[in-house]
Amino acid sequence: MVKTKTARIGDELLIGIGMLSRKTGDWLEKITIVPLAIIGGTMVTVVLVGTFYRYVLNASLQWTEEAARYLMIWMALVGASVSMNRREHIGIRLVIERLPLVLRKIVELVTKLLTLYFLYVLSSQGVTMVLDARTQVSPGLGISMFWPLLSVPVAGILMMCQLTFQIIVDLTIKEE
Repeated sequence: MVKTKTARIGDELLIGIGMLSRKTGDWLEKITIVPLAIIGGTMVTVVLVGTFYRYVLNASLQWTEEAARYLMIWMALVGASVSMNRREHIGIRLVIERLPLVLRKIVELVTKLLTLYFLYVLSSQGVTMVLDARTQVSPGLGISMFWPLLSVPVAGILMMCQLTFQIIVDLTIKEE
């Protein structure tokens, strides 16, 4: 069967949209990795300073444990969006890989759409939580709980973006 010129243009447009989505996801990952590296380095430094003060100077700093915990939460949650882009999240593939290709694609799409909905709920509830916690103050650092809790909606939104790009790629670029 010979493809018409219109069908070829439509296929090229879909592939172009898929490639743009893939590149945008990769770009978002690259700009996400920079703050993650800074957060990771800061967390290691805070833990080392806290350990030094506690065991060498015998004078523990109250804020280091709390700061390291909040930095670790930020790093883990925001880092999940990098894993999302790389498709490295844990999944049970045993059953799905035994399905016919069409059914497998449908199951994967439904799973991604359900995950997208979960991330939407996580992000919207996270925003509510952040706004409610503006006046709360953390005991060790004395900062507003707005900042540690902000990691939840930020991570949710980043993962929603990455998952949306993946869905577009999956729908527009055919596997070889």
